[in-house]
Amino acid sequence: MQTERAKRMDSAGEEASLNSPELPWNQLYLKRRIQLRRRVCFTGPAAAAVTGVLAILILAAGSVSSDSEFVKVPSSVNCTEGQDCILSCSFNYRAGGWDEKSAVIWRRVETDRIVHSYYNNRDQLADQFPQYVNRTSLFDSELQRGNASLLLRRVREEDAGEYKCFVYTLRLYGSGLTEVVVVPAPPTTAPAHVTVPSSDRHAWWVLGAVLLALCVIAGLGVGLWLYKKHAGCCRKSNLASSPAQAVPLSDVIEEPSEVGPLPCTAQYTQFNTSSQNEIVTLN
Repeated sequence: MQTERAKRMDSAGEEASLNSPELPWNQLYLKRRIQLRRRVCFTGPAAAAVTGVLAILILAAGSVSSDSEFVKVPSSVNCTEGQDCILSCSFNYRAGGWDEKSAVIWRRVETDRIVHSYYNNRDQLADQFPQYVNRTSLFDSELQRGNASLLLRRVREEDAGEYKCFVYTLRLYGSGLTEVVVVPAPPTTAPAHVTVPSSDRHAWWVLGAVLLALCVIAGLGVGLWLYKKHAGCCRKSNLASSPAQAVPLSDVIEEPSEVGPLPCTAQYTQFNTSSQNEIVTLN
């Protein structure tokens, strides 16, 4: 009698603990399985057999739906390095339901480290892998409609690998495996900087110096030619405009008594001409 009463008290205590809002989803699931097994043991042989068969069928159905039907993810997703990427994950919220005790957990398969976890209606990031700090988030408002996708910001090369999306609800649980393929960012339209080899730079400097010297020599030659041409024109202009230097008549005629043809010579700076003129003396 006391043993039966103790069993009833244990069962009542377990029911109270299962209804506790602070119980994590994993402990809740394990305690319910333990409770189901204990209930099978506490009943009669025939009822235990029937209940055991039903429990096996339920667990088998739950495991199948967890892999193929309850949670669905793409086999792979391409993410561009340096950009944001969405890792899709959806679940059958009509079959599993969603409440404050439901949970979504993303893990890296290679290391089994937590990428992102969500339960009790908020993010639980105390055990998050440091590589993903401040780079992950869920779409909280979409969880009750079956959207458990993960937003991964500023994708890095080391983010490539396999990820697993776990979804736990009160009635069902399941997981899906997806692979992240990191694609290099496309190159920019113009290179940021082009490095010229030192030998090529030296050749360009020599060629530039030679061209500059040729230009200077050509300029000096043209200037000298223009200067000489201008100086010659000025000299001719001055000669043409200068007056002839005449010899005074008094230097030629010594005495006014001389009458007859006398030679007259006119001297110029450029030309010497001579002619004979007749001088007539008028009294």
